[in-house]
Amino acid sequence: MRRWASTVTVVTMRADDQIHGLTATAFTSVSMNPPLVLVCIQNDSRSEALLRRGRCFAVNFLTEDQAALSERFAGRIPIADRFEGLACRMAVTGAPILEDALAYLDCTVAGAYWGGDHTIYLGLVEDAGILRDGSPLLYFQGHYRRLAPGNGGGLL
Repeated sequence: MRRWASTVTVVTMRADDQIHGLTATAFTSVSMNPPLVLVCIQNDSRSEALLRRGRCFAVNFLTEDQAALSERFAGRIPIADRFEGLACRMAVTGAPILEDALAYLDCTVAGAYWGGDHTIYLGLVEDAGILRDGSPLLYFQGHYRRLAPGNGGGLL
């Protein structure tokens, strides 16, 4: 899978007064009508338990200058509260939207399916928005990448 270039996202969730988030590249669009997406979350994780309980999530697309934010939500930067110091807001579901992200999708869980050591969550998009201009942060062969300017969108 290292040869699969992916957009880097932070998937956030809420259940009651608890919020959490994780870095994910296992995201894809499923359907335009109705608007459906999917994310894959590790079964034994805090995120999966919270998502199962809260039944909502937001997909926050990171920009090419947000590798440190990706590392934070991947748990590679030791911080007790991953949201500390970040501007967030809520849209429809109550899942946190990272205001500095490129764009977001706010989703309710439409289905959950077994996927080995992960659960595949199908999300019905309830709200979406573009938060700023920029290019997406990509992940390829174990490194963060960005689109190369002026060469038809190749990877750097």
